Amino acid sequence: MAQADLHGKLQYDVEYKVPADKVYEFWSCNFSDVQKACPKIINNIELVQGCWGNEGSIHVMTYTIDGKTETCEEMVEAVDYKKKFISFKVIGGNLLDYYRCVKFILGQVSPKADGGSLASWTLEYEKLDENVPDPIALRDEAVHFNKAISAYLSHA
Repeated sequence: MAQADLHGKLQYDVEYKVPADKVYEFWSCNFSDVQKACPKIINNIELVQGCWGNEGSIHVMTYTIDGKTETCEEMVEAVDYKKKFISFKVIGGNLLDYYRCVKFILGQVSPKADGGSLASWTLEYEKLDENVPDPIALRDEAVHFNKAISAYLSHA
């Protein structure tokens, strides 16, 4: 009997109504504004180690999804300002009850002809066992989260 593959990747793109530099700046330098951008989702965010956007920095978010309050502790794993790349690795919180590893990777932010941009994300994960579903709902929430940030940035 073959063992189920517990590793996976879900890719998704999100359109922003602002230039690529502004999008990347938010994710790499101004992520502390996420509570202002998504007040209905993010209850609190706190930097617990390092400086915002620097490799190795750690922040903890408290958020509400479907009426449930949860926490997520993330570390900025890698940053490349030239390529507009940043990787967040989940190192604590509720997601690790189901997944051995979760990463949100902003692989590229590309400018669009209309002055907006397209952010290309990858959600990498490893399930604890084959009974854990693929994180489709998590990906969908991440898209919703990005759209709220797009709206925030277009009015900031």
